[in-house]
Amino acid sequence: MTSPNLDDLPEALSAHVGYLLVRLGKHAQRLFSVEIAAFGLRPPHADIVLTLAARGALSQIDIANTLRIERAHLVALLDQLEALRLVRRAPDPSDRRRHSVGLTDEGAATATRLRQVALDVEKALLEGLSDDEAATLRATLQRLARDADEGD
Repeated sequence: MTSPNLDDLPEALSAHVGYLLVRLGKHAQRLFSVEIAAFGLRPPHADIVLTLAARGALSQIDIANTLRIERAHLVALLDQLEALRLVRRAPDPSDRRRHSVGLTDEGAATATRLRQVALDVEKALLEGLSDDEAATLRATLQRLARDADEGD
């Protein structure tokens, strides 16, 4: 199913920032999803792998809170990542009731590939913007996302 051309939509949608952000977000996610499907992954898997690559091993609770993933859903995602041999769960040495999740060597290699895919998708999304426009857009979106985080 294709989306209607933006110019064919009523102004209540085509000029609405929220609608535009959602529309562009869905487009970006579709592009990214197609590329990472080759690794047997979906975007939530990539979020976990990239977070662990950046921060090192984390507890399941920390991953859920950081990425705003329901804990029950996170367990299923981690099961899938473990089956792909990308992550390893182990009892947390400081609190045996908690599990620490870290990347395997294959997970670290996959994180490198995922970062490149993300850069390639971003380049395609921003190809119509100058470097200054892309930097301004990124900074503005980061500011809005931080403001939204404070409101949650």
